[in-house]
Parts: sequence; structure tokens; C-alpha cells
Amino acid sequence: MTTTYRYLFADLLTNEILAELPLTGVSFTQQLNQSGTLNGHILLSALQSAQFNVNAATIPGRSAIYVDRNGDLIWGGIIWNRTYNSAQQTLNLTAREFESYFERRRVSTTQNFTNTDQLVIARTLIDDAQLVTNGDIGVIVGTETSGVLIDRVYYDYELKNVYQSIQDLSRAEDGFDFLIDVSYDPITEEPIKTLVLSYPRSGVIYDVNDPDAIVFLFPAGNIVEYEYPEDASIAANIIYALGAGSNEGKLISIAQDTPKFTEGWAVLEDVANYSDITDATLLNELSLGQVLAVSFPPTTIKIVVPAYIPPTLNDYNIGDDARLIITDERFPGTLDAIYRIVALNVQPGENGPERVTLTLTASE
Repeated sequence: MTTTYRYLFADLLTNEILAELPLTGVSFTQQLNQSGTLNGHILLSALQSAQFNVNAATIPGRSAIYVDRNGDLIWGGIIWNRTYNSAQQTLNLTAREFESYFERRRVSTTQNFTNTDQLVIARTLIDDAQLVTNGDIGVIVGTETSGVLIDRVYYDYELKNVYQSIQDLSRAEDGFDFLIDVSYDPITEEPIKTLVLSYPRSGVIYDVNDPDAIVFLFPAGNIVEYEYPEDASIAANIIYALGAGSNEGKLISIAQDTPKFTEGWAVLEDVANYSDITDATLLNELSLGQVLAVSFPPTTIKIVVPAYIPPTLNDYNIGDDARLIITDERFPGTLDAIYRIVALNVQPGENGPERVTLTLTASE
């Protein structure tokens, strides 16, 4: 099957398509609750750059890029870096997904939420950031709710990072997943961006009775190769979360994974810094969420699969569950478990096969 990639460049504020340019050496990532990255380069000697509007279409901080695969948008973000290499006559571009825009925005007016759904707070932060003159990049918000009601105050003098504030909400106990999705408007056929909030999580939960359930197999299956790293140096079963203040007045919350101790694990401690957090309840939620996330073993597996062999790139999304079956020297008794897709790296492979590297973690 032939796979066709197109790279559309647009003005960040107006969303006007400025150019369609050939990119080579492309790879792009998507990650759960984080902004993914795209890298690629344009060989200027192969085209007349002025005629193709290359310079105006790739201005860092002002230009957006959309990735079209066989007529569907599968990635979108903002160009933050470009570097010209005169020896190779290439313009190297680095972009990050649209979530990265809100890493550069601050909560500049006091926001006081009482007994408010956490998803309402998240989209209000996005909406308010886009109300500022020249601050609207066209992210559409929905009406999702979670039923989780919380209190939050964002003071104007704290100038909290918008994106970090949403991440803090999502990482607290009973949090949620979020992303900015890109697609074509069914009426205008123009690219659009949509904030998607998912509670309690995004993605398809594995169902053994579902004929379309995602299954990856090795060696006699669809996995080309895999890596199975195990790293206890990043684990902790006691987290000291440090909030605002100094010395004896510093806000602190301690959370621990008590079952690990009854199972015979030694104490593993770490510190998480939240210097802008002044709310003790929020700090407690963050510390508990953190210890549950890093309590040993935080196992991940990376598998490399062809994009065109079922399940194909169209069949899975970030957040989906998948069944992983591996039988080899590392798992002579066979590993057969349900994992969750938390990241993917796509290599379009203009000079080779289209491949995807998936990062999987144990599904809850």
C-alpha cells in the first residue's frame, strides 16, 4: 500500500495555509499528556525557496505545521526552531505540538474556582489564555465533565504557567488525560484544533471479546524488534512534595506507597518541587499522584512495528490498551499482558519502510 505524506505550513494566528513543502528525514512523536515533537529538513537546493514561500512559511514562533497522511491530519504543532546548514543546503526544522503554545502563556488574572469540575477548570484556563489580543490560536474547547469537583485559586501575581497548571490538575489523584487533536473541518476542509479532555482516561480499554482489540506479537507476529528497559533509579515509594514558602514556613506534603513496604521493598525517597503551589490540598493530591506514578517498578516496553501491517497506524491511538505477547530468551515462559500506549514515534520512511516505535506501560 502506498502511503502519502503532505506537510502543510500555516500562520499560527490566522491558520492561513502558506505553503505545502517537501520535508525529508522526518520523525514525529505523540505522548500521553505531553507535547510531542517533529523534526525534519527541507533541501533548499532542490527547490526555489522564494517561489515556494519557504522563509515566510517556517518562521519560528509564528508558523504552524500540519502532517497529512493519506488525507487525514495526524499531527500538528508550532515551529519553534529552524537552522540553516550551508554545507548541506538544508533548513532543519523542529516543531512541537500545539500544547507547547500554552507552555509560553501565563495565568495573568486571578481565577477562583470553588467546587468546580476539574475539566471545566482546564478548559477555562485555555479559553482565558485565548481571550487576550493576539492570544487566540484557534483551539476549540468542548463541554466534557468528570464529576470530580475541586477548589483551585490561581492568583494573578503568581503568573502560573497555563500548561503546567493543566498538567498539575491531570496528575493529581483522580485526574484526567488531555490533548489537542488536529483534524480537517468536515465543512470547510480547513485544519482545526480541538482540546480533548478524557476522564478517567483516554483510549480504548482492552476487551478480550472485541475482535478489533489490538494485539502485538513477537517473534512470530507484527513486532520487528523491542526493548525492555528496567530502571529502579527513577523509582520512589515515598515522595516529599515541596510547595511555596521558605525554611520552616515551607509547605510540604508526604505521600507513600505503603503496600510496597509490606511486600518487602526498601524505602526509596524522592523530592518533587512545586514552588508555586500555595494550596495544601492540591499539594497533597500532587504528592499522592506522583508516588503512585513512580513507585517501583515503572516498567516500559518499546516495540517497533510496521505502520502498514495490522494493527496499522490507523488502528490505534495514544491511550489505547493493547495485548502484548512475547516469547523469546527474555521471556521463555511468554510475556502475555495488557499494556497501554503512552507514546509513539513515526518515521514516514521516504527512503524505506514506514515504521512506528510505540512506548507501552502496564495498564491499570
